[in-house]
Amino acid sequence: MEQIVEYLMAMIGVWPTAIRSPANQCVFAFLVLLLVLDIARKGWRLSWSRLAVRSVAATIAIFNINLILAPAIWLLSDQIKALYALAGIPGIPTSAWSAFPVWALMLIAIVAHDFANYWNHRLMHMKWLWPVHAIHHSDPHVNAISAYRIHALETLVMWGSYTILLTWLGLPADAIGLGAVILVLHTIYVHVDVDWDHGPFRLLIASPRFHRWHHANAPEAYGKNLANVFPFFDRAFGTYHVPGPCTAPMGADDVPQNDVVRLTLWPVLEWTRLALEQIGILRGRIGNMPGRDATLPGSDLAKVDID
Repeated sequence: MEQIVEYLMAMIGVWPTAIRSPANQCVFAFLVLLLVLDIARKGWRLSWSRLAVRSVAATIAIFNINLILAPAIWLLSDQIKALYALAGIPGIPTSAWSAFPVWALMLIAIVAHDFANYWNHRLMHMKWLWPVHAIHHSDPHVNAISAYRIHALETLVMWGSYTILLTWLGLPADAIGLGAVILVLHTIYVHVDVDWDHGPFRLLIASPRFHRWHHANAPEAYGKNLANVFPFFDRAFGTYHVPGPCTAPMGADDVPQNDVVRLTLWPVLEWTRLALEQIGILRGRIGNMPGRDATLPGSDLAKVDID
């Protein structure tokens, strides 16, 4: 009972804590600035189509659902950290970084984070983790706040991967904190609906055009442009795809667009479907084993065509 009360109190305290955070206030100011620039660039009517309004409303709803679930995600992430500590993985002591200036440590933190993020992002585009990440690709009108259209379970996957891949570096907290603010602002920036490609710097820093291709609902773009900040990771590992301006539609096939309830339940729904599919395949293989007739009376195994 005491744990339930603590959990409810933690949920109540999420919003005030989030609002008071200087980092979040910086992000909020950046979003307001982008909104003003967008209105000035395109005009109010063109900036806010019905599809855009529905998409933004769905993203805001998903963001608030994540705030409600945040304490549970924090508790689970703490368990991952505890397991990591029990593993006794050797790491670099924080004191080893004392000779480096803060700006250099911040750059190291950003590069290391993006390298880890490239690989967890690549995993989330694979079959069993895709249901968690699909929510981010459900937005048919990608815009600045699409950065916040992520499932709570994706947050857990990312935090878990960062714990495993980055903890051993032992980077100072101040460098990580500054780097985190820059990463959030850049993540918002690459989702903005503009066709900027950064010219000669396009492989150095991810642009909105680069990331727009990542969200494109086009077969040639699936699983491409996985780095959040440094496109040279994609070039190095064969997942770079920017043939020019992106005019392809946004979104993902067979994933609900702005249905908040279905998107919240999507990982469970998809994992159930995949599990039943695997069970069907297994039953079919057993039924097709030499010398076995799955249609004999009393057999509880139905023959499945897996061609």
